[in-house]
Amino acid sequence: MWLVWLRRAAGDAWRYVPMSFKRKYDKSLAERWCMRFKTTHPDGDSYAGIVTHVKPSFIVLREEESFELDGVIILPKRSIKGVRDGKFDLCCNEILRQNGALKKLRPTRWLDSCDTIPQVFVSMMRRGLWPAVETLTEPGTDGALYIGPVTGVGNGGFSLWCYDAEGKWEKEYELRYDEIFRIEFDSKYCNHFNRYMKSKGGT
Repeated sequence: MWLVWLRRAAGDAWRYVPMSFKRKYDKSLAERWCMRFKTTHPDGDSYAGIVTHVKPSFIVLREEESFELDGVIILPKRSIKGVRDGKFDLCCNEILRQNGALKKLRPTRWLDSCDTIPQVFVSMMRRGLWPAVETLTEPGTDGALYIGPVTGVGNGGFSLWCYDAEGKWEKEYELRYDEIFRIEFDSKYCNHFNRYMKSKGGT
């Protein structure tokens, strides 16, 4: 009985909707509705969140984890291959409304004027924001995560002065826009790690 329920639950949980993604983006944005976004990542990564911006080539999510809102994730539309909006998401949304999490939802207003990924990095550099950027160089390959301050923005790519998972400064990396899988900032992970690295200096 338990195994049957698990199988049924798992089947529903990962039934992604290949229909018009735009309708789903618009629903999430207008209703402040949390959905799960299935990505093209080779590990099958997915992200639950509420859409706060819909741009020509990307969407912006306020990520949901354990019925709380965390950081901001920018997903290029090419990174998204499905959207789940089912009974489990209905329950999640009811909890977010019951526990008051939605009252803390504040769209990142400076993103209102950013219609392209290069504009996002220009604004981040001006504001001194340190993003985490995950890249996929080719479909099906393992990704790489870079985190640190933006040091340059060009037509085809951008630069980050990065540190590693051991808390050691590495070097400046030059990355291409077409390699970006996702961009993350203002999450607990980014905020705590960035604050620690800023206290050490060395940028």
